[in-house]
Amino acid sequence: MPAWAQMSRPRRALGLIPAAWLAAPALLSPALLRPASAQPVHSPWFDPTQLPSYSGRLERWLANPAGAVDRGLFREGTQFVFPPSEGEALMQSISPGGPICVWGIRARSAPVVLTLAWARADTEPASFVERPAWFVAKEHGRTPLRLTGRILAPLLTPRGEGMGVIVADGGAIHLSVEAHRSLNDLLTPGEPITAEGPGTEIGGRIALEATTLGREPGNMRPVPQR
Repeated sequence: MPAWAQMSRPRRALGLIPAAWLAAPALLSPALLRPASAQPVHSPWFDPTQLPSYSGRLERWLANPAGAVDRGLFREGTQFVFPPSEGEALMQSISPGGPICVWGIRARSAPVVLTLAWARADTEPASFVERPAWFVAKEHGRTPLRLTGRILAPLLTPRGEGMGVIVADGGAIHLSVEAHRSLNDLLTPGEPITAEGPGTEIGGRIALEATTLGREPGNMRPVPQR
């Protein structure tokens, strides 16, 4: 089994997830479930720590092409996704190499967790994610960039579908789910990859939305557009 596919094991699952939560994600929004005078954000009406928890060391934070951090990567290979609005609080609390625990819903067939709550350890109070990233919003970069490296793992949607790749040096190449499927022969972990497209560079790491893609700069092909 490749290293990226080794899931961080759930530490705790104290109850089943009601079917209504999965059928209607909006039900988890505190704004819809409490009166204006009720408890503040990060104090949900349910206990998020009843959900399965996934603990480990943070390998790195990953940004979208617009430059907003919207996911993390455990050293064990599991990705956990969250809305960009949660990124600043997470990065202020946890640095790469530090411990982190997330509570959430894991995709059935891929190592990715939709984050509903998080903490530095499962013994600490959990911070609730007010608007979970049930779907990945398409964020556009503005600066034309090129990223060359070796593929570490596929970039995954919360449902476990491929939507690009994570590059070993820390960058990320974003694709639509449809484009990922059509270019799957170029996206094998361990293989070299070059991509060009609009994106953002932060701290020497690039995240871009690929418009052309190939094994090497001299052998590129257009990325199918929806």
